[in-house]
This record gives sequence, C-alpha cells and structure tokens, in this order.
Amino acid sequence: MKKLMIFAVAMMASLSVNAQVEEDTWYVTPKAGFSVADLTGKLYDPSKVDGTYDATLRPLFGFTAGVDFMYAWDDNFGVSVGLNYARQGAKTKDDLFRVSMDYINIPVMFNYYPFSDLGLAIKAGVELGLLTHKSMKVDGVNYDKDYERARTVVFNRFGRPIVVGSYVESEWSKNFNKVDCAIPVAISYELFGVQLEARYNIGLIKVMKDDAEASKNRVWQFTLGYKFDLGD
Repeated sequence: MKKLMIFAVAMMASLSVNAQVEEDTWYVTPKAGFSVADLTGKLYDPSKVDGTYDATLRPLFGFTAGVDFMYAWDDNFGVSVGLNYARQGAKTKDDLFRVSMDYINIPVMFNYYPFSDLGLAIKAGVELGLLTHKSMKVDGVNYDKDYERARTVVFNRFGRPIVVGSYVESEWSKNFNKVDCAIPVAISYELFGVQLEARYNIGLIKVMKDDAEASKNRVWQFTLGYKFDLGD
C-alpha cells in the first residue's frame, strides 16, 4: 500500500509538471470536436398563424474546429484569441422546420489557472461571430440560396433593349443578421499537452431581424486539442 501511495504521488507530480503554463510564454492550440446548438424562443413561418409543425425547437448537432493563441503573463493568468468554425441553429422534432448556420467565430478570452501546477483552466470573454452560410427548412421545403438571379432591361446607345443578368441577395437571406456577438464561458483540463474543453456560448444578438421571438444562439462546444509551446 505504501509503495502504491508513493507511486500515485509521483504520478500526480509528473502530471502537474507537464500541465502547467509558464510566465511570458506563447501557446497555440488547434482543436476539433462537436457542437450542440439551440435557439432561445421559437421560430415560425410568419406567413401562417398556426404552422403545421411543432414550433418547439430542439438542439442541432454539428462539427466545430479552430485554433486558439494564448499568451500567459504569469503562471495563473493568460489571454487568448481564437479563430473557430461552428455549425449553429436548431430544428423541430419532426424536422419539418430547421435553421442551420455556419459561423466563423473570433473569441477573446481570459484564462485563469486556479492551480499554477495543474492543467485546469476557467475561461470567459467575448466573441464576434460572422455568418458565412445559412439554410432553412419550413414545412419540409428547403431554402438555401443566398443569392438569386435577377434580370434588368437596359437600353444601349441605339435605343435597343438589352437584358442584363445579375445576382442579388434573396429576400429570405436578407432577414438574417450577418454578425453575432456572444459571451463564451469555458472550462478545460490539460494532460501532457492534450486539452479537453467544454465551452458555452451565450448569443446576444437575435438571429433573424423580423423574428418576433428575438431568438438568439445558445451553443455548447466540446473539443479536443493539443497545446504547443511557442516560447517567449
């Protein structure tokens, strides 16, 4: 028993040494995982008083990946900037209604290590989200064209009509806010450079401009990454 206890203490000490952050050091952590996204309130087809689908929204599962750059100004505190992709949105149980959005998110977070010799970190900050693509299904009908072809008649210098084709943003696409702002909070644990993180993003801007419910993003992200020491 005594030998087992000594071995356990030695293992903990070894883990501590491998998990700590060092003052005035830069780190980069590529990561990937999955997201569990949802929306507050309800989204509905505004052309109908009573939709034919159950308007209760349910989580939408998706892929997430990115990279975080962190500077540790001492053994307990650091600040990080990230660049992450995430699939966000929600759907109904019968899948007759679904909204799916792809975001490029830029989080700026403060990282607090309560124990300087352990890999546990508590994080919080602000995040800017840029909407890159969206799609929607209403009553089983898909809407995913951000732009549609438009035709305009112009006259040349001889007075002859010419049809000119161009692409304009579709009306349903215009209803989405292209920028999101969120408050991310997270907890992570690192072991031998491998970092496991759970993050929750609280959206502050409603997803659609004309949404009476003012639905906002709520996203869980679970990622696995590896932290590289870039030195000072």
